[in-house]
Amino acid sequence: MNHAFAGYRRILTATDFSPSADAALRQAVWLARKCGASITLAHCLPDLRRVVHSASTRAKLDLLEGEGNQFQREVRRKSDERMRRTIANLGATDLDVTFETLLGEPFVELTHATQAEGYDLVLAGTRGLAAWEQFFIGSTAKRLIRKCPASVWIVKPDHVGVPRAVLAPTDFSDVSLQAATHGLWIARQAAAKFHLLHVIDSGDVPDDLISHVPDGSSLREEINAEAAARLEVFLSQLGVDRSQIEVHLSWGTPWKEIERMVKHLAVDLVAMGTVGRSGIQGLLLGNTAEKVLATCDASILAIKPADFVSPIPPASWPLHPGS
Repeated sequence: MNHAFAGYRRILTATDFSPSADAALRQAVWLARKCGASITLAHCLPDLRRVVHSASTRAKLDLLEGEGNQFQREVRRKSDERMRRTIANLGATDLDVTFETLLGEPFVELTHATQAEGYDLVLAGTRGLAAWEQFFIGSTAKRLIRKCPASVWIVKPDHVGVPRAVLAPTDFSDVSLQAATHGLWIARQAAAKFHLLHVIDSGDVPDDLISHVPDGSSLREEINAEAAARLEVFLSQLGVDRSQIEVHLSWGTPWKEIERMVKHLAVDLVAMGTVGRSGIQGLLLGNTAEKVLATCDASILAIKPADFVSPIPPASWPLHPGS
């Protein structure tokens, strides 16, 4: 069975105008040129007190005494002007690049935008300009990965541009197969090395394997053989020439092994699923992907299962308020 991936169509890129956000935007430009995708640059204004402080007196009065339309127009206008300058400085006149200012909690508003506009990929950096702007370090990156319905690419500043090596960890689940196809497609666009990794831990041992180990056989050898056989089935599902993939089978704690292999193989991007073989939402994410996000130097591409439904309900208000 061929699970070929054809690329992204609509990319949402979050910005707070920091160097980290600029790195995410540069990554989006490279990707969009490879697949013809459109890019929407989105700036979230989450701190109402700071926004109010920078507004004009008339806008403040409008917010306090009126309906707030003038206040929203003013704060959006300032944000829009900065994004226009950012886009102009990109030199990406060959691409369809638009912008949107959002008001509210960043991960919630980015999720709402994804739900309303049908983005299939969200890119974000890892840290902001100052403490109050650190949307994408820690909790927000994790929340985007957990709750945004699109795939999420968290860009690490030292791994921007053309990836040299892509790693896809697999636990043989459907979502890890999906992540591998995304990673393989990106590796092809970059002419990069593609590595497939399976880490054997206690959860990988079939329940009945111990009772069926032949006399005189090593349990480790039996487990290795079982995992290797499953890897071959997984490779066949990718439907590509085996010579295009470097396969790795190791033992240990999955997130620690992924971190080790990232360093050993000089990986720029880790493509992995957010829900593992157990079917319990957030299990692989909680035990592996979040730790990889926190500990690995590489960028992370987190893929949602095909049947994923965001726990954040769609916005009940219009995404584009009247100007």
